[in-house]
Amino acid sequence: MIETGKVIEIRGNIAKVELDSSSRCSSCSMADSCGLLMEGKRYIEAESLALIRVGDKVQVEIKGGLLVKGTALLFLVPAFSFLIGAVIGQILVEGIAFSLFLAFVFLACVSLFLYLRDKKYGKKIERPRIIAILSSGK
Repeated sequence: MIETGKVIEIRGNIAKVELDSSSRCSSCSMADSCGLLMEGKRYIEAESLALIRVGDKVQVEIKGGLLVKGTALLFLVPAFSFLIGAVIGQILVEGIAFSLFLAFVFLACVSLFLYLRDKKYGKKIERPRIIAILSSGK
């Protein structure tokens, strides 16, 4: 997927890009519940080109696999861990209090694991990358 946006910050070889609102947003089935459409601003960190400067209008390539993997890690894995914790809690002890407690413990453990994994391996994963400078900001 190719997006366009404006470079707002550069740290080393990583650029923070404010993406333009996309026509895909207005046709998305989740548009009503998504805060992106209301705010109109989306940000992404991408590997930058050597000649890039703050204010440049750029094209960013986001590989589809990254989007699916990121969504699964961010939403599905914690949700399933919560459900698994609740089911195990219900099997071990009859009653909702222990089930909810164990569900939140599972959720917290998985969230902590994902956070630590991101801190350790986050810089090694393939990021979206800037593929073209459309116009200079200065």
